[in-house]
Amino acid sequence: MKLALLCSVAFLAATSPVLAADLVQPVATMPFSWAGFYVGGQAGGGWNDSRWSGDGFPTFNTNGSGGIFGGQIGYNWQIDQYVIGIEGDFSGSTVKGDNQCAASPATTCETKQDYLGSVRGRLGYAVDRFMIYGDAGVAFTKYKFAEVDLFPQSFGGGSRVGWTAGLGVEYALTDHWTAGVEWNYYDFGSKSGESDQQPGFFVDNRDTQNVVVGKINYKF
Repeated sequence: MKLALLCSVAFLAATSPVLAADLVQPVATMPFSWAGFYVGGQAGGGWNDSRWSGDGFPTFNTNGSGGIFGGQIGYNWQIDQYVIGIEGDFSGSTVKGDNQCAASPATTCETKQDYLGSVRGRLGYAVDRFMIYGDAGVAFTKYKFAEVDLFPQSFGGGSRVGWTAGLGVEYALTDHWTAGVEWNYYDFGSKSGESDQQPGFFVDNRDTQNVVVGKINYKF
């Protein structure tokens, strides 16, 4: 009886490390999920190309730059490593540019942007917490065009609708916070405006813009 008991104790002592190793298996880390609703803020810069043209004067540009500050809201769906989403954003803008009005010395013409926004679809490819994506959609803005020297006159401007497309990268800092950088190109086409001082005198403005922003999001 004592011999059998001793053999049993020896067997358990010899096999317990093996049994423990079998019972304690490493838990596989689940990959990060980009799916869900998010909201965040953005800040960066914009570079505008504004071309003035019309009858009776040579074409000229009032290219400018300035700050872009605002926020965004969106939702992502994830299928394996592919991320499909929709995002809307809105920002205030200090983008402004001026130049001599055509060939007229001692004159200054100015293009000024008030705000910038868009609604875009996004398609990304994720490797765990890192994602690269492209986007495209409809964009909207408000420009003002004016001569701002000793004899000022406004050519209106107003709300504009165009298109945008771009690229971005994003990284998940935690399970809820993500940060990234995004570039977008905007094209708002051309718009004609009449002088408020010279009835019948029209100026056409064609506007495109490049914007780079840093973004931070909270994912719910």
